[in-house]
Amino acid sequence: MGTFALSLIFDNSMYNTINNMKRLILSVTCALSLVSCGGPPARPNQSVGQPVPKSETKLTAPTIKVFVENSGSMDGYVKGSTDFENAVYSYLSDLQLADLGVKKDSISSKNSMELYYINSKVLPFAPDVKAFINALEPTVFRQRGGNRGTSDMSEIIDTIFAQTEDNDVSVFVSDCIFSPGNQYRVRDNADEYIVAQQIGIKSHIVEKLAKNPNFAIVVMRLTSQFNGIYYNKFDDRQPINNDRPFYMWLMGDRSYLNIILKKVELNQIKGKGVQNIFMISKPLKAIPYNISLPQPGNGKYEIARSEQYAINNAKTEGKGGNSRFQVGISVNFSNILLPDEYLMNPDNYVVSNKAYGVEVAKYSGPRPDLYTHTIKLKLLQPVLSKGVIKISLKNTLPQWINDCTDDSGLDINAPGAMDKTYGLKYLLGGVYDAYASNGLYGSITINIK
Repeated sequence: MGTFALSLIFDNSMYNTINNMKRLILSVTCALSLVSCGGPPARPNQSVGQPVPKSETKLTAPTIKVFVENSGSMDGYVKGSTDFENAVYSYLSDLQLADLGVKKDSISSKNSMELYYINSKVLPFAPDVKAFINALEPTVFRQRGGNRGTSDMSEIIDTIFAQTEDNDVSVFVSDCIFSPGNQYRVRDNADEYIVAQQIGIKSHIVEKLAKNPNFAIVVMRLTSQFNGIYYNKFDDRQPINNDRPFYMWLMGDRSYLNIILKKVELNQIKGKGVQNIFMISKPLKAIPYNISLPQPGNGKYEIARSEQYAINNAKTEGKGGNSRFQVGISVNFSNILLPDEYLMNPDNYVVSNKAYGVEVAKYSGPRPDLYTHTIKLKLLQPVLSKGVIKISLKNTLPQWINDCTDDSGLDINAPGAMDKTYGLKYLLGGVYDAYASNGLYGSITINIK
């Protein structure tokens, strides 16, 4: 009996031990499962199936290729020490020192940079930014060679594209003035020339996008002292000493341009700074978003559990003309290459239901890793309108491009012409046309029930 009792006690103890070990293993397995799967299952309307931004991966830093146009029309920007030189020098220096990814040369503290002049030819310069800027003088421009008499912008842009590989970012600096030339004077058909240039620029970009759909472009408008000869569209010479606009372009993969715009702040550019900016890239296949809970005083609704991006039992608050209803939508625009001033302008959105309008603000919620902005869908009438509503972000050419275009191209001293650029809307219109296939960057939908 004593032996049997001892054996039974041992067996019970072993049984309990084994059970405890099983429970421990099961707990550890569940915990590891949650970690490996990224946490518990997503709640409804938590952007299931939508791309979610990941932590910034360390790309290989791009090679920066700089092309400064040295046609005759550029001489006036580099006579003596000018804001043009200071702006270009400060920006290139910041680009070279910025943390743009893993440097190809792990020993160097600088990003790889290649320097060129460009007109009808690409003219290499030693990879020394300071020496490059110090050499920006009319006499050096002339000594570098090439055809300095005309600026075939379509050809220049195509040449730069050909030298911009997927792991490169090109910087193009120019006054961006078309040069039709005296041969168009008799028939006065210079406009035909710049329309053809617009078509050519569009074609070159479409070809580039076929090779790299993520290829994107940023154009910055700046101003500087100009002391030299202005050439009108027929190559007539007009001496001027005044402030004139010039442009710096960034061209390369959208991921690189996004990093550059974050790491190299444009407000640090010396001189008079950036006056205007134009950014463009291909539309997104999907924009991550999520419906927020209702806020007191802005109506009532329940987030649907069975249908993503839908709300049930929607009701206004207040009566008559004071009826209020608003839905907050958290969105992620981090992969769209656009400035905040564009993203937060309600005029740049289209709402499919005219009973609603939108307001856009910077996202200030608990998940700044997931969202960048909040779209407030606001009822504009007393009676609640239900159904599926699509909110689309338009792809439009910024108004400043039209405002800064000199349509005449004849007399630079004409009222308002000094701070404008001949043919600018055709030049950047060609860029826009290549990207804006349906006039939208993307859309989100919400079903109000």
